[in-house]
Amino acid sequence: MTKRVFDVKCVGLDDFGRGIAHPDEKTTCFLDNFLPGEEGRIATFFSYGKLDHAVLEERKTSSAYRVTPICKYYPNCGGCQIMHLSYPEQLKYKQEKVKDLLHKFAHLDIEVQPTLGLEEPTRFRNKVQMPVRFDNKKKKIKAGFYQGGTHNLIGVEDCLMESPLASKIVPVLLSLFEKYRYSAYHEDGRFGQIRHLLIKTNSDQSQALVTLVVNDPDLKGIKNFAKDLMKQVPEVVGLVLNVNKRKTNVILGEEDIPIYGHTKIQDTIFGKKFLISTQSFYQVNAKQIETLYGTAIRFAELKPTDTLLDAYCGTGTIGLSCSPYVKRVVGVEIVKDAVRDACLNAKINNIKNATFLKGDCTEYMLETKEKFDVVILDPPRKGSTPEFIHALIQMAPERVVYVSCDPVTLARDLALFSSAYEVKKVQPVDMFPNTMHVETVVSMSRK
Repeated sequence: MTKRVFDVKCVGLDDFGRGIAHPDEKTTCFLDNFLPGEEGRIATFFSYGKLDHAVLEERKTSSAYRVTPICKYYPNCGGCQIMHLSYPEQLKYKQEKVKDLLHKFAHLDIEVQPTLGLEEPTRFRNKVQMPVRFDNKKKKIKAGFYQGGTHNLIGVEDCLMESPLASKIVPVLLSLFEKYRYSAYHEDGRFGQIRHLLIKTNSDQSQALVTLVVNDPDLKGIKNFAKDLMKQVPEVVGLVLNVNKRKTNVILGEEDIPIYGHTKIQDTIFGKKFLISTQSFYQVNAKQIETLYGTAIRFAELKPTDTLLDAYCGTGTIGLSCSPYVKRVVGVEIVKDAVRDACLNAKINNIKNATFLKGDCTEYMLETKEKFDVVILDPPRKGSTPEFIHALIQMAPERVVYVSCDPVTLARDLALFSSAYEVKKVQPVDMFPNTMHVETVVSMSRK
């Protein structure tokens, strides 16, 4: 491998928040912790005549928008990527990122609204997932996050992005693992008991549900463990074991075992109550949920005569939030537990005009005789499918609102919609401050 050193200037940020530099006319390098306008010395490493990687060896100037990261674990833990960039500039970066990706993949040149951000971009996460491993140096169990691009676990005692209640619970769990002599999972050997912590909290920090993802559900004294936990942190309302014995990067297994207390917590959106369980999908930014859903409702231009399809409906949060403004809501979701929770959420809010069905939404649209005026879809990060989009185009609703957590897959899907639908509005929402991620709401109308 050949090393070459260059003096360069950062000309922009890529989709992952890395600085872009051109050491020569033919080479493009992507560098961590390098902001537009900054100058520095980089080392490039070539293998067989092609660039393998590049590193920033020295930053010679600093951008006016560079700030000192507030987190002592940054950037090692890998959870945040752009904490060294001032928050107003983070919002501008995400606006430009969405605009550039829509142009690149969907050939759309459309105005993208300024990103809707937070007044205080910390302590916003209502869901915390942490791998658990044994720290050989300190001879005790640790929980934290993987260093970027590795499986090297950085122990994190207090993540500034997670809720105050979750930060209170994590050290208690770790001390109880020691007390009850529970072992941490060994990734290579595939032995040990505790794989991950999953902590969900509600918006007012009054309730938490703790789930231990385990390789082995036979944990001696687990009920006493739960009682100990709830005694030390009274806001914890229940403990659940989730069993995952597979060799996989997927965190949750399919089996949940209630241990003690409740299996759900309750949160509120637009005055409506929603129950959240271990497997429920729920937006992770408690401070921005109403901003995101409010944007979707506004973009949908709902009328009292409308029938609305809530595709990928999960536990019904979007559909039920829309229910006061329309004649009827139908939600379709393939995950059985989510549909059950959606029906329960409708019942506890006394909502009579919403129906939730278990099934594949593509098949539902192809088979249904019902006419829909509006479709709202909020698919997973991988986006929708050509089959889904084709079925939706055939069904021909007047308006479509797409809620996306990945602008790359969003742009890909919007290109498929373009034969029948015109993009009207694009609104980024910052659900993930200090990271490269951005949520986007798009409104479309039938051509």
